Amino acid sequence: MKFMELMQRSGITSFGLAKSYYKSALVELESRYPDKIEQAKTGVVKDQRFYSTPPAMINLRDVRVLYEGADGTTKYRSIPRIKMVEDVDQDGV
Repeated sequence: MKFMELMQRSGITSFGLAKSYYKSALVELESRYPDKIEQAKTGVVKDQRFYSTPPAMINLRDVRVLYEGADGTTKYRSIPRIKMVEDVDQDGV
């Protein structure tokens, strides 16, 4: 939904007033429902397709792997993920 559609549905004609209402609503939501982020580690096994996740998990935000950098130090590197892609399973499982 675009911002102009929000303005039309609410009946507010002033862009500045609508913007301030929208910002204060976002601040209110953020203060009432803070993010609860938990971290977990698991081992990656070759040729293993599925891994267990915490049962209360709603959204997976980031996946990182431990690797050895060019300078010889071990670091965590974030793996880019594709979002909003329909899951098509080629083998029918």
